[in-house]
Amino acid sequence: MAIINNAKREINAKIVYYGHEGAGKGTSLRYLYGRIKPSLRGELKTLPASGGSLLFFDFSPFEQPVFGGYHIRFHIYTLPGKVNNPAAWKMTLKGADGVVLVVDAADTSPAGRQGMESLRDYLNSYGMSLHDMPAVLQINKADRNRSATTAATAAQLELEHLPGCLSTALNGEGVLETFSILSRRIMERISAESSLKADKAPLPPETETGSDLRVALPDEAVALADGSVQIPLTISLHGQARRFLLTVVVSPATETP
Repeated sequence: MAIINNAKREINAKIVYYGHEGAGKGTSLRYLYGRIKPSLRGELKTLPASGGSLLFFDFSPFEQPVFGGYHIRFHIYTLPGKVNNPAAWKMTLKGADGVVLVVDAADTSPAGRQGMESLRDYLNSYGMSLHDMPAVLQINKADRNRSATTAATAAQLELEHLPGCLSTALNGEGVLETFSILSRRIMERISAESSLKADKAPLPPETETGSDLRVALPDEAVALADGSVQIPLTISLHGQARRFLLTVVVSPATETP
């Protein structure tokens, strides 16, 4: 479960982008980092990790508290490129509150299935399972395989119970959508497992979706002169809601060779 720091009035949740070499996990993480308002994010860091490298950063998606005066902060990790030592993945996944499973839509080799089996083993060693923790399947490089569908890929990997998104990480398509789904599920989990509640405010009718946690976009996004975009959100928990402004930086994606 996410770590609650009562002294700082902050909830810390760990997210891991998992996938085999070339799937696009590092590209996805860098794209996400580039779309977050600099004042809300920490530094993007790389550290050695058992013969590979660990890429990570943290950020708070909302400038105001979400859970009864508590801010939420996401700590996001991945091991980009080839991972030679399985122990690196096992250590990275320790304490994870959610996982993005990045697979290559254009790859028909058994690498994807083998990688998912390894992931299950890593999680099992910590008493965790993809059936009882927030996880999302990100099917990347969808532009190279127009016939790819989330349902078919999930079935092939025996992950039919997970929500899925098609993505093209190089231009960012589907990356923010994937993260949004996972972060929403993590916040639902926090709400269900802790005593923290959202501050009270009027609840718009359109947010009534039947879930404990609801995120609504009642107004249009506003483009600012500095190139950033402000997106109004209404987040509700247990029938109580607050409005927030999510600010993201928008800039052209840069393809790397």
